[in-house]
Amino acid sequence: MLLWLATRYMNISNMEPVIERIEVPVQDNTQLLILTEQLGSSQQQVKFLDATIATLSHQVANLETDLENTQAEAKKQKGRAASAHTSKGQILEKWAPFVDHPEIDPEWEAENWSFMGNPIDYIVWDYRKDKNLNLEEGMIYIMDVKSAKAQLSTKQRRIRDLVKAGRVEWREIRLD
Repeated sequence: MLLWLATRYMNISNMEPVIERIEVPVQDNTQLLILTEQLGSSQQQVKFLDATIATLSHQVANLETDLENTQAEAKKQKGRAASAHTSKGQILEKWAPFVDHPEIDPEWEAENWSFMGNPIDYIVWDYRKDKNLNLEEGMIYIMDVKSAKAQLSTKQRRIRDLVKAGRVEWREIRLD
Protein backbone atom coordinates (compact mmCIF):
# COMPACT_ATOMS: atom_id res chain seq x y z
CA MET A 1 0.00 0.00 0.00
CA LEU A 2 2.78 2.43 0.91
CA LEU A 3 4.71 1.60 -2.23
CA TRP A 4 1.60 2.11 -4.35
CA LEU A 5 0.95 5.51 -2.78
CA ALA A 6 4.55 6.57 -3.28
CA THR A 7 4.48 5.42 -6.90
CA ARG A 8 1.17 7.16 -7.44
CA TYR A 9 2.55 10.36 -5.90
CA MET A 10 5.61 10.24 -8.14
CA ASN A 11 3.40 9.75 -11.19
CA ILE A 12 1.14 12.60 -10.14
CA SER A 13 3.99 14.92 -9.15
CA ASN A 14 5.65 14.46 -12.55
CA MET A 15 2.49 15.45 -14.36
CA GLU A 16 1.80 18.97 -15.46
CA PRO A 17 -0.87 20.51 -13.27
CA VAL A 18 -4.25 20.71 -14.90
CA ILE A 19 -5.86 23.99 -14.11
CA GLU A 20 -9.35 24.43 -15.30
CA ARG A 21 -10.88 27.81 -15.19
CA ILE A 22 -14.42 27.72 -13.95
CA GLU A 23 -16.54 30.78 -14.08
CA VAL A 24 -19.53 30.75 -11.84
CA PRO A 25 -21.87 33.69 -11.90
CA VAL A 26 -22.25 34.92 -8.36
CA GLN A 27 -25.62 36.35 -7.50
CA ASP A 28 -25.01 37.32 -3.91
CA ASN A 29 -22.35 37.40 -1.19
CA THR A 30 -23.62 34.19 0.44
CA GLN A 31 -22.88 32.20 -2.68
CA LEU A 32 -19.44 33.85 -2.91
CA LEU A 33 -18.73 32.85 0.71
CA ILE A 34 -19.73 29.24 0.02
CA LEU A 35 -17.46 29.06 -3.06
CA THR A 36 -14.58 30.63 -1.08
CA GLU A 37 -15.04 28.06 1.71
CA GLN A 38 -15.10 25.22 -0.83
CA LEU A 39 -11.92 26.54 -2.42
CA GLY A 40 -10.24 26.82 0.99
CA SER A 41 -11.36 23.32 1.93
CA SER A 42 -9.98 21.94 -1.37
CA GLN A 43 -6.68 23.70 -0.78
CA GLN A 44 -6.50 22.19 2.72
CA GLN A 45 -7.19 18.74 1.30
CA VAL A 46 -4.39 19.20 -1.26
CA LYS A 47 -1.97 20.29 1.49
CA PHE A 48 -3.03 17.33 3.66
CA LEU A 49 -2.57 14.89 0.76
CA ASP A 50 0.83 16.42 -0.08
CA ALA A 51 1.92 16.03 3.55
CA THR A 52 0.60 12.44 3.65
CA ILE A 53 2.41 11.57 0.42
CA ALA A 54 5.62 13.14 1.71
CA THR A 55 5.35 11.13 4.94
CA LEU A 56 4.64 7.91 3.06
CA SER A 57 7.50 8.58 0.63
CA HIS A 58 9.83 9.04 3.60
CA GLN A 59 8.58 5.78 5.13
CA VAL A 60 9.09 3.95 1.82
CA ALA A 61 12.64 5.33 1.57
CA ASN A 62 13.34 4.14 5.13
CA LEU A 63 11.91 0.70 4.38
CA GLU A 64 14.02 0.42 1.22
CA THR A 65 17.13 1.35 3.22
CA ASP A 66 16.23 -1.21 5.89
CA LEU A 67 15.70 -3.85 3.20
CA GLU A 68 19.08 -3.12 1.61
CA ASN A 69 20.79 -3.29 5.01
CA THR A 70 19.03 -6.56 5.85
CA GLN A 71 20.00 -8.08 2.50
CA ALA A 72 23.63 -7.00 2.99
CA GLU A 73 23.68 -8.49 6.50
CA ALA A 74 22.12 -11.74 5.22
CA LYS A 75 24.83 -11.95 2.56
CA LYS A 76 27.53 -11.47 5.21
CA GLN A 77 25.95 -14.12 7.45
CA LYS A 78 25.74 -16.54 4.53
CA GLY A 79 29.43 -15.96 3.81
CA ARG A 80 30.32 -16.54 7.45
CA ALA A 81 28.31 -19.77 7.50
CA ALA A 82 30.02 -20.99 4.32
CA SER A 83 33.39 -20.16 5.82
CA ALA A 84 32.52 -22.09 8.99
CA HIS A 85 31.49 -25.12 6.91
CA THR A 86 34.77 -24.91 4.99
CA SER A 87 36.77 -24.68 8.21
CA LYS A 88 34.88 -27.65 9.65
CA GLY A 89 35.59 -29.64 6.49
CA GLN A 90 39.29 -28.82 6.63
CA ILE A 91 39.49 -29.92 10.26
CA LEU A 92 37.66 -33.16 9.48
CA GLU A 93 40.06 -33.80 6.58
CA LYS A 94 43.02 -33.71 8.96
CA TRP A 95 41.36 -36.09 11.43
CA ALA A 96 40.16 -38.63 8.84
CA PRO A 97 42.92 -41.19 9.55
CA PHE A 98 41.78 -41.35 13.18
CA VAL A 99 38.02 -41.46 12.66
CA ASP A 100 35.85 -44.55 12.91
CA HIS A 101 33.84 -44.58 9.67
CA PRO A 102 32.37 -47.37 7.51
CA GLU A 103 34.47 -46.30 4.50
CA ILE A 104 37.70 -46.40 6.50
CA ASP A 105 39.22 -49.82 7.05
CA PRO A 106 40.13 -50.15 10.75
CA GLU A 107 43.33 -51.99 9.77
CA TRP A 108 44.72 -48.97 7.89
CA GLU A 109 47.45 -47.48 9.98
CA ALA A 110 47.55 -43.68 10.27
CA GLU A 111 51.22 -43.56 9.24
CA ASN A 112 50.25 -45.08 5.88
CA TRP A 113 48.02 -42.14 5.05
CA SER A 114 49.72 -39.43 2.95
CA PHE A 115 47.96 -36.09 2.99
CA MET A 116 47.98 -34.47 -0.44
CA GLY A 117 45.54 -31.63 0.20
CA ASN A 118 44.58 -30.64 -3.32
CA PRO A 119 42.94 -31.87 -5.48
CA ILE A 120 42.87 -35.18 -3.61
CA ASP A 121 43.05 -35.30 0.18
CA TYR A 122 44.79 -38.61 0.84
CA ILE A 123 46.55 -41.56 -0.64
CA VAL A 124 46.36 -44.56 1.65
CA TRP A 125 49.08 -47.16 1.18
CA ASP A 126 47.60 -50.49 2.28
CA TYR A 127 50.60 -52.67 1.48
CA ARG A 128 51.99 -55.93 2.83
CA LYS A 129 55.63 -56.57 3.77
CA ASP A 130 55.65 -59.90 1.91
CA LYS A 131 56.06 -59.21 -1.84
CA ASN A 132 53.68 -61.96 -3.06
CA LEU A 133 51.05 -61.22 -0.40
CA ASN A 134 51.35 -57.53 -1.23
CA LEU A 135 50.58 -58.23 -4.90
CA GLU A 136 47.55 -60.34 -3.91
CA GLU A 137 46.05 -58.25 -1.10
CA GLY A 138 47.70 -54.82 -1.11
CA MET A 139 45.86 -51.75 -2.38
CA ILE A 140 46.41 -48.07 -2.91
CA TYR A 141 43.40 -45.91 -2.12
CA ILE A 142 42.97 -42.40 -3.47
CA MET A 143 40.52 -40.61 -1.19
CA ASP A 144 38.85 -37.29 -0.80
CA VAL A 145 37.16 -36.36 2.48
CA LYS A 146 33.94 -34.37 2.33
CA SER A 147 31.66 -33.11 5.07
CA ALA A 148 27.94 -32.30 5.09
CA LYS A 149 26.66 -31.74 1.56
CA ALA A 150 30.00 -30.85 -0.04
CA GLN A 151 30.46 -32.14 -3.58
CA LEU A 152 33.52 -33.20 -5.53
CA SER A 153 34.91 -30.49 -7.76
CA THR A 154 35.01 -31.08 -11.51
CA LYS A 155 38.73 -31.81 -11.31
CA GLN A 156 38.17 -34.33 -8.49
CA ARG A 157 35.41 -36.07 -10.46
CA ARG A 158 37.70 -36.36 -13.50
CA ILE A 159 40.46 -37.90 -11.36
CA ARG A 160 37.96 -40.30 -9.74
CA ASP A 161 36.73 -41.36 -13.20
CA LEU A 162 40.28 -42.01 -14.42
CA VAL A 163 41.10 -44.12 -11.34
CA LYS A 164 37.89 -46.13 -11.68
CA ALA A 165 38.62 -46.71 -15.39
CA GLY A 166 42.06 -48.07 -14.49
CA ARG A 167 43.84 -45.17 -16.21
CA VAL A 168 46.60 -45.11 -13.57
CA GLU A 169 50.26 -45.70 -14.33
CA TRP A 170 53.48 -45.97 -12.31
CA ARG A 171 56.46 -43.94 -13.46
CA GLU A 172 59.85 -43.76 -11.88
CA ILE A 173 61.75 -40.60 -12.63
CA ARG A 174 65.44 -40.25 -11.86
CA LEU A 175 66.95 -36.81 -11.79
CA ASP A 176 70.73 -36.55 -11.84
